[in-house]
Amino acid sequence: MDKILKICCYTLLLSISFQLHAQEKIDYRLDAFGLFGAGDYTPFWIAGNTNGIVPLKPNNAYLRGNLAWDHSFGKDITLKAGIDGITAANHTSSAWLHQLFADVSFRKIHLTLGMREPNRSPLEKSLSQGDLLYSGNARPIPEININIPEFTTIPFTKGLLQFKADFAVGKSLDNKYILRAKQENGSYVKNVLWHHKSLYFKLEDSNKKIPMSFTFGLEHGTQWGGWTSTQDFGNQPDSFKDFIRVVLGEEGGENANVGDQINVLGNHAGTIYVGWAYQTGDFQTTLYKQHYFEDKSGVEYANWRDGVWGGSISFFKLACVQKVLVEFLQTTNQSGPMHFLDYDPSLNVRGGGSDSYYNNFCYVTGWSYFGRGLGNPLLTSPEYNTDGSLAFKNNRVKSIHLGLEGKIIPSLSYRTLFTGMQSWGTMGNPFLERKDNFSALIACLYEPKHFSGWKIGIQFALDKGKIYGDNIGASLTLSKSGLIKFNQID
Repeated sequence: MDKILKICCYTLLLSISFQLHAQEKIDYRLDAFGLFGAGDYTPFWIAGNTNGIVPLKPNNAYLRGNLAWDHSFGKDITLKAGIDGITAANHTSSAWLHQLFADVSFRKIHLTLGMREPNRSPLEKSLSQGDLLYSGNARPIPEININIPEFTTIPFTKGLLQFKADFAVGKSLDNKYILRAKQENGSYVKNVLWHHKSLYFKLEDSNKKIPMSFTFGLEHGTQWGGWTSTQDFGNQPDSFKDFIRVVLGEEGGENANVGDQINVLGNHAGTIYVGWAYQTGDFQTTLYKQHYFEDKSGVEYANWRDGVWGGSISFFKLACVQKVLVEFLQTTNQSGPMHFLDYDPSLNVRGGGSDSYYNNFCYVTGWSYFGRGLGNPLLTSPEYNTDGSLAFKNNRVKSIHLGLEGKIIPSLSYRTLFTGMQSWGTMGNPFLERKDNFSALIACLYEPKHFSGWKIGIQFALDKGKIYGDNIGASLTLSKSGLIKFNQID
C-alpha cells in the first residue's frame, strides 16, 4: 500500500509539472477566516461539515490557499490537479496539506489520486445535517479512486436509466494526531487502510415528458489493515487476498482476530439511499430516505427506523427562498439493545444488535479521521471527548433539522440551519439522563459586483443544551479567487 501511495505522489507531481507546460492559466483562491465566540466550543454549525477545517476551540482563525489546474486534450481526455494548504490557530494542527490530487479522465471515467474533498453524498451539501457515511465533516483521506462521478446513461435504455459509481482504496495519515489525543494507556490504532465503493441508479425520462425521477443507491466503506493495540493483536491482515475479502465482505482468515473470523474482515459500514423527485417549470420537490447499516442485521433492515428521512423543495423563480429542506434523523434503534455474537445457527434467528454506530472494538477510532466523524456530525465526534477517548460516546440521537437558502439581493445570499437534537449516549454506556441540544446558524455571503473574485462571508451561530453546552459566536471570511496567467511554453 505504501508503494502505491508513493506512485500516486510521483504521478501527481508529474501531472502538475506537465500542466504548467501545457496551459497558460492557473485558478487560485485565498481565504482568511476568523471567529470570536463565548463558550467551550465553536458553535456546532460553524465547525460541522467543514471537512475538519474550522477548529472546535472558540476564538480561532485560519488562512487557506489553493491552486487548481484544468486542461483538456481534445474532446475525450482531461487532466486536473490541485494543491490546498491551511494554517490555523487554536486547532489540533497548526498547519497541514489539506488537498493534493490529480484527476485524469477519459470521457466519463475518472482516475483520482491523492487527497480531495469528497462530493459523493446524494444529500444536499449546503443544507442537509449530513450524510451518514461521508458527510464532509472530516479531512479528506488520501486514496486511489476510479469513478464515474456524474449520472451516465446506460446503453440500450433509451435514456431512461442512468448510473454513477466509484471504487477507492486509501490510507489514514493521522498517526501523530492519535498518539497526541489518546489516553496515556489507552488502546489505539495506526496506519489504517480504507476501502470505499458506491453504485447509484437513476430512472428518469431524458425528454422530460414525465416530470418524475427515482434514485436508488448503495455505498459501502471499510476500515481494515493497519496496527492495533487492542488485545495486543498488532498488525492486522493486509495482503491482497485480505483486500479481496474486504471488498466482498467475507470473514477473515486464521491471521485475523476472532471477531473478524466470525463476522467479516475489517470494520464495515454502508448506506442504502432511495429518493423520489418531481419537477415542474417552477419548482422541484424531493423525498428521500438514507438507511444506515454496519452488519447483516442492518442490511436486512432490522434497524429500519434509523436513518435520515428528508424532503426538500427548490423554487426556480423565487429568489428570496430558493430551497427549503426538512430532515429527521434517528439512530436510536441500532437493531435492538442486545448483540448475540455467538448463537446457534439452527435456531434461525438474527445475531445482530447493539450495533454502536461508528464504533468498533478493534479500530478504536471508529468511523473518524483526525478526530472528526466521517459521517453525520450529530453523532458526536471523538474530538469533543475531554478524557482522551478515541471512541464515539454519543451515537444514539434523534433530531429535527430545517435548512433554508436564498438571495436577499442578487449579490447577497443567505443560508440558515436550525437543529433540535435529543441524545442518549450509546447502548453500552447510556447517559443517566437524556441530553437535549439546539443549534442554529445564520450565514450571509456578499459578492461585490464591481470587485471580481472577492467574497465576504459572515456567520452567526449558537448552541444551547447539554451536548455542546451554551456557545455563541460570529465568524468573518474574506476570499479572493481568480486566475494566474503566464506565457504558454511550446
